[in-house]
Amino acid sequence: MPTRIASFVLQLALVAVLLQACPSTLLEASDASGRFSPHCDGASFYLSQVDGLSSEQKLNLNMRHNLSWRIYRPQGVWADVYAERCTSAGQCEAATHARIWLDKGKPTDKRVSGKYEVDFGEQHLRGNFLVRYREDKTWRCQ
Repeated sequence: MPTRIASFVLQLALVAVLLQACPSTLLEASDASGRFSPHCDGASFYLSQVDGLSSEQKLNLNMRHNLSWRIYRPQGVWADVYAERCTSAGQCEAATHARIWLDKGKPTDKRVSGKYEVDFGEQHLRGNFLVRYREDKTWRCQ
């Protein structure tokens, strides 16, 4: 019986230490969600639920390079991208600087995770995302 009590006290102490050591990770905002669409020359990422934007605003990130997404998918490095925040009414504002980091994966993956950093003047947005594949028929490869 004394070992059970000691074990419980030890577990309780461990939880208390973790709460003291990592409060910021427990209060951190959730990952942005949304979709991504591969193109002939990169991919577009459409993020919603972005920390720092209103619920009516979305963050669009467009990655461009010379190869098809199916051939080349940058990962594990920061890549500069074009970004804009758009309202549900279709009004968009271009970012002053943006970059994206894609976690390791394959070009055929149906989900992509990573992180982003975007500046709109003095406003700095950053966070993680997990998006699902969705074909965008407006992009045509020639």
